[in-house]
Amino acid sequence: MTERNQKVMVCGAGIMGHGISTVFAMGGYQVAQWTRRQETLDQAKELIQSSLATLVKGGLIAEKDVPEIYGRIAFTLSMEEACADADLAIETVVEKQEVKEEIFKQFDELCPPKTILASNTTALNIFDFIKTSRQDKVCIAHWYTPPILIPLVDVVKGPETSEETINTVEQMIRNIGQYPLVLKKFVAGYVVSRMQIALLREIMYLLDEEIVTPEQLDQAVITGLTIRQMVLGVVKRMDYGGLDLSFKNMSNPKVLERITPIDYQPKKLKELVDAGHYGVKTLKGFYDYTGKTIAQVNEERDLKMIKILKAWKEMEGIS
Repeated sequence: MTERNQKVMVCGAGIMGHGISTVFAMGGYQVAQWTRRQETLDQAKELIQSSLATLVKGGLIAEKDVPEIYGRIAFTLSMEEACADADLAIETVVEKQEVKEEIFKQFDELCPPKTILASNTTALNIFDFIKTSRQDKVCIAHWYTPPILIPLVDVVKGPETSEETINTVEQMIRNIGQYPLVLKKFVAGYVVSRMQIALLREIMYLLDEEIVTPEQLDQAVITGLTIRQMVLGVVKRMDYGGLDLSFKNMSNPKVLERITPIDYQPKKLKELVDAGHYGVKTLKGFYDYTGKTIAQVNEERDLKMIKILKAWKEMEGIS
């Protein structure tokens, strides 16, 4: 399955689905992009075309290669058609157990015996409830937004998942130029999402108490945290700062009492959600994106991220 003539089925065409389809198509794989509704499928086509145009602008792919990349993706509303002859099937549907159970049931019935069945779940331990006739071929492969630019993919093995399955998925991820982080065991949120949740509590406290504006907070994180993290990560940073200082901070009651409680309930976030302002998907959140399309907003983000990605690759010696 490490050959590029293999077929990848992507179930769900939302924020993650269309991005995962794009990444595999860029990597040379044949892709079947499935979703239930024509409206969602049409939007996925537009967003994929927009993403490819942005990658051309950013110099990551050549314009002459776009038709071939896009041509590798077959869009369909037929689950049977999407699953036919698939070597890898990935679900990116809503985070509800009953929905994922139904999807895996269909995968198991419609995909050939060779197909590896993977979930993009963020928090659900699918190994507790997913039952198929091929438990050795069930795993988690979790991407980050936007998949076309964030090269990390969490890969998790279940109690019955074979080493062959994990090795195959790991190699496929490397084939498309991304980094597979193989976790020793399942943990909700994996690595990055767990840290983001912890950080989110402090973010919401600072905003709710009106200590800083959203713009100020973003600028502080970009200039005060991100530059160092791009070079040192979060563990090596402690080595540079001094482990004695980190230990002192983590064991000092006066420091710990300043940390926002784990059960903190965000106020401003709830107000925005109750008002129907969900961020970029509704073109209004903490920031106002009205006057632009979702594709335009994404393009602005992606062009900036491409510059950072190029700099990181150069720093790490990645071609």
